[in-house]
Amino acid sequence: MLQRARHKGNLIMYLTYRDAEQVAAELAASSHSDKRWLLCLADRHGDDGPALLAACDRLGLEVCGGIFPGLIEGSTGRDSGIVALPLPTNSRVALAYLDKDGLAWVAPPPNPDDTSFASSILLVDCLAPNIDGLMEQLYDLYGSRMHHIGAGAGYHDLRTAPVIFTREGLHPHAALMIALPQQLTLGIRHGWKRVAGPFVVSRSHGNVIQELDWEPAGSFFRNQVGLQAPELRDKPVFPDVNSIYPLCIAKEGSEDIMRDPMYITDANEVVVLSDVAENSVIYLAHGDRDTLIEAARQAVDDCGDPPAVERCFVSDCYSRVLKLGEDFNRELDTARRALRADVALEGVQALGEIAANGKQKLEFFNKTFVVGLLHPRQ
Repeated sequence: MLQRARHKGNLIMYLTYRDAEQVAAELAASSHSDKRWLLCLADRHGDDGPALLAACDRLGLEVCGGIFPGLIEGSTGRDSGIVALPLPTNSRVALAYLDKDGLAWVAPPPNPDDTSFASSILLVDCLAPNIDGLMEQLYDLYGSRMHHIGAGAGYHDLRTAPVIFTREGLHPHAALMIALPQQLTLGIRHGWKRVAGPFVVSRSHGNVIQELDWEPAGSFFRNQVGLQAPELRDKPVFPDVNSIYPLCIAKEGSEDIMRDPMYITDANEVVVLSDVAENSVIYLAHGDRDTLIEAARQAVDDCGDPPAVERCFVSDCYSRVLKLGEDFNRELDTARRALRADVALEGVQALGEIAANGKQKLEFFNKTFVVGLLHPRQ
């Protein structure tokens, strides 16, 4: 039978998964009277997505969410199950389709003049085009007034498949915005350090770096990695090289913005998870398990101690999980012990991390630990 793995006030946070009918029944039986849920589904159950949506619909549940390589439950990483977050009646769900020429809202986001929403959770297909366009549009709409946390959804093997869903079904190349009335306090850290550079992105197109320092980007990147670790020069970029030697974009006044190389094209270009603008200054970066774990602790510490915290949501990069290996649970435990609120960590292993804390623009990060505390407005 399906088991409840964790509760808060009898509301389910993590569910083990046996079949769609049992999951829907467990959600319907909870004390969450609004019957609205944000579901983060481990990708091993991805093929069961349509059956899960149908089962939830039969029981009158309004669900939305995404599919992820893994989940976070307390101090434990999970590669199966569901993290289920109850949504309040006064939340609002928006859905957009992304393409290379722009984006189209199927269900629109809140009017910028509507101040009843203070934060949002954003989920986006990590392989969708124009993610930066989505980030820019939302920041233009809400500025620093609304804080955001979120994650890139997708399968661990980066297969092309729909990973964002609403009760109407699975949506290809889509993004989901769940606007919430609660305030969101954020911590954003990564723990990677520059080891080579600076290099100029002399030619790029979206998330494809074509030239670095006016040389073909693919061979340039491999040569720089080879200078640091000769044994990695000819290894696959994902998951071998990028989990140890990613790229970072220089960011004055804060931590650099990480970029996760995924593969090298036949045209000798480097494809990364997020856009990189031409003329950006980037570096080769490196980190070890201790620096990554310390970054998670610092991110939680940066949140401080806001009053009456209701929920702690974590978006932690999947490639960090690969890098940390058996120490991933140590990272989560370190973060948990740094929490000053009596709530459990819950969240996803993400393919890109989304955050805006009012001090910087809305960003689609890579290789970063993002933690958000939801609490009533002060």
